[in-house]
Amino acid sequence: MGQSVSLCIPRWIDVQGVKNFRDIGGWPVRDGSGYIRERFVFRCGHLVNVTQKGKDVLKQLNVVAAFDFRSDPELERQGVMPEIPGLTRYPSAVFSKDDYSPAALATRWQGYFEGATGFPKVYSIIMEKGGPQFRKIFLHMIENHSRESTQSLIIHCTAGKDRTGVFIMLLLSLCGVDEEIIAQEYAMSNLGYWEAENELQAKAEMLGVTLKDVRMVMSAPYMAMRETIRLLKEKYGSAEGYIQNVCGLSKEQIERLRNLMIVPIPFEERQLFRPKI
Repeated sequence: MGQSVSLCIPRWIDVQGVKNFRDIGGWPVRDGSGYIRERFVFRCGHLVNVTQKGKDVLKQLNVVAAFDFRSDPELERQGVMPEIPGLTRYPSAVFSKDDYSPAALATRWQGYFEGATGFPKVYSIIMEKGGPQFRKIFLHMIENHSRESTQSLIIHCTAGKDRTGVFIMLLLSLCGVDEEIIAQEYAMSNLGYWEAENELQAKAEMLGVTLKDVRMVMSAPYMAMRETIRLLKEKYGSAEGYIQNVCGLSKEQIERLRNLMIVPIPFEERQLFRPKI
């Protein structure tokens, strides 16, 4: 078993008009030598409906970049985020238009309908197709940010749980965060993302499936991420193996990424700082 922790660190941030917005920082690394840097990387659903009040919060958080994993069909249907001075949107589509063919969509949706055992099948596809975009984000982080910088960035897709969840899993895994914490952090999207009942019913009718099926698609099962991490290790050895071989980062770049993400705790202070709870 890994570290025993609870999800009591405040991390939800109210960005009006944006669902599922939270800070991925604060979690301890497995060996107790540090914790994930806070107020640096945020995850959320799309920013299309962000209000002026929400924009003000993003400015206060000093967000300068938003990496959008959504594909063209989603952008055509949902739109793009409004212009926000000082914040650059980086189109980072994981899936191509061909991936939205009826056959490709049916395969992915079927995986979601299967629940915790099916989600990892879809997440494996995300890992296979997402390498180039994930590489772009990792390089942006090490080339444009430093430990001294107060600038931050957003990673998002439509709901901020699937494509975003896979990327955040890779980043936290690379930094040595315990698998239990990563899976629990992913499952927090069950609290942060929702759709109105009439919207869910409309989706069910459009897809010819049950309301229960659609609710499953909208969920973030804890065991789905645990199984995804197992598949990652089985195929790539580790998150570092994936990032090195699929994203093409060198060992030196990977170490720079870790140094950027992890706030070290001096040995003599480890028993006093962020205790296991």
